[in-house]
Amino acid sequence: MTLVDVEGVKGKMIKVKLRRYFLILSMLLLLPLGASTGWLQPKSISHQVRAGLLVTAPANDGGLLEAYAAVLREEGFPWAAMGVADLNMAPRELAERYPALILPEGLNQVLPPSVPLILNDYVQAGGKVLLVYDPGTRGEGEGPAAAEELAGLSGVNYAASTDTYDHGFWQFVSSEAGTSWGITPGKLDQGNAISSYSYGRLHYRHRRARLLDARVIAFDGQDGYNPVITEKTYPSGGAVVFVNVPLGYYKQMSDDLPLRAILRTFLIEYARLPRLVNTPEGKGGLVVNFHLDSNAHITPLRAMIQRGVFRPGLQYSIHITAGPDTYKPGDGYGFDARSPWKGRPWVKLLQKYGAIGSHGGWIHNYFAENLEKMPRQEVWRYLALNCDTLSSITGHPVLEYSAPAGHHPAFVNEWLKEHGVLAYYSPGDTGSSPTRSIFHGRQVSGTLWSFPITPYRQYAALEELIAAGVPLAEVKGWFDELLNFVENEHVIRLIYTHANRSEYALEALAYLAERAERDQEGGRLLVWPMSRFADFLNRYEQGEASFNRESYGWSIKLRNKAGLADMTVAVYTGDDRYRVIGRHLSWRQEGAWLYITTTADITANDIYLYRTK
Repeated sequence: MTLVDVEGVKGKMIKVKLRRYFLILSMLLLLPLGASTGWLQPKSISHQVRAGLLVTAPANDGGLLEAYAAVLREEGFPWAAMGVADLNMAPRELAERYPALILPEGLNQVLPPSVPLILNDYVQAGGKVLLVYDPGTRGEGEGPAAAEELAGLSGVNYAASTDTYDHGFWQFVSSEAGTSWGITPGKLDQGNAISSYSYGRLHYRHRRARLLDARVIAFDGQDGYNPVITEKTYPSGGAVVFVNVPLGYYKQMSDDLPLRAILRTFLIEYARLPRLVNTPEGKGGLVVNFHLDSNAHITPLRAMIQRGVFRPGLQYSIHITAGPDTYKPGDGYGFDARSPWKGRPWVKLLQKYGAIGSHGGWIHNYFAENLEKMPRQEVWRYLALNCDTLSSITGHPVLEYSAPAGHHPAFVNEWLKEHGVLAYYSPGDTGSSPTRSIFHGRQVSGTLWSFPITPYRQYAALEELIAAGVPLAEVKGWFDELLNFVENEHVIRLIYTHANRSEYALEALAYLAERAERDQEGGRLLVWPMSRFADFLNRYEQGEASFNRESYGWSIKLRNKAGLADMTVAVYTGDDRYRVIGRHLSWRQEGAWLYITTTADITANDIYLYRTK
């Protein structure tokens, strides 16, 4: 038996316990410091989530990359341009960091042999691929074209022939399919083909493609059966979408909707990419633009007010040609805004129903017909007369403009920008969101926002619908579909017409006003003038948003030196639910998407989403 110094052991035990106590205490005291600096934290699994825009031929792209970049910026999607070297990571990691890979036309015609293999592994890991028109259609040197290998992945052989044609149509299998792919109601004709104001059914360029095992969403059926949009999905959750249209080219030719609709649908519905929503509070937006050309539009205003078309809660864009003449100087048929017995009282009254904008230059028809024949100083004089007259009555500067007869040469924008105008109605890019318009590859809007009109097939104004014999019930149905669309898609659209006192027009407009007011009061819609939306968009485009996947959910960083008030992010949650943490926030769940709005005019906000189930 060994003898033990009990007292000595007790002393040592007490010393050990004290050392442990002080060690634990020190760790607890240092924990906040360690947490803040990161040196005590486990290795982070945080990664930024973005769409990848693959570009393998960046030189001399003809503005195609900027066309895609412009829409991605305007829609608030996080994205990055990528080269082939940027794809060099494990397929699962690539799919997590870049849930969507986009291969634009013209920028990827020659693909290295490794790319089809990488894309195949990426899709098998759950990634989503968008192939636009011609990726891999040319081989490297004498080698085979990569599109031959992409045919199996996409389910359509779009390199089977080098034949292309410009006279194809773009038909959806149903009107519902068109709407689900972001095509604004009214943009499809009776055969579900994309159409436009005054033109009817539009022609698009296609490649001759052969369907393998993909599902057809849209096609050209006039000469055989040629796929235009296809999808092929995989058990992994991956998908490949092929679009047989050079989307960037048409964006450059003042046809914005095809590129915007495809990118939005692919990134939202397939890749479920988070975004900074480009509408105030993430709500749908409607601009109702009335054009008052002459004194013929004065009398209908009284009937429109009596029927409830004008309501204080609905703020319209009301554009007036202010001069005393219409067809030629001295004819006396004008709105005559200066006259206290003609137009002036109406300008003052209409102020409470929205923003008073300028419709052309002083003499409606004469200005439209002679705009490009006049010396520029004469053009500027007529524009100034119109704007100055209206602002002298309202006491407010004119911030919005519409062209008489849709005649809007690009040089008019020079004057508008110099005189503080924010936005204009546009007959180009029909059916699309407010944008910075490109025409023949040249950006023509500058700092102005172009608000494209939304047509109903080849018509737009109510008097055109009446003349074409479109039934009133059909027009009401279009209004309902349009409002459903802007509210569900969280986008802004503009419709236009003239003052009209026919029973058809009064009933149609009163129906629209009642529905719009109800939806606005229900928190799903904003009916604002284009200048108010433009003011928001000018703030919006100065913002930055980053979205990081974390072990606990999401971290989101928002920065905007012009202010974050009413800026909204959308995050896909699926069946999961999240606890939202951050400053000055409101949020709402709509289906599988969470919309989070910053409610204060702060310049920085960090938002954290913690998964609760």
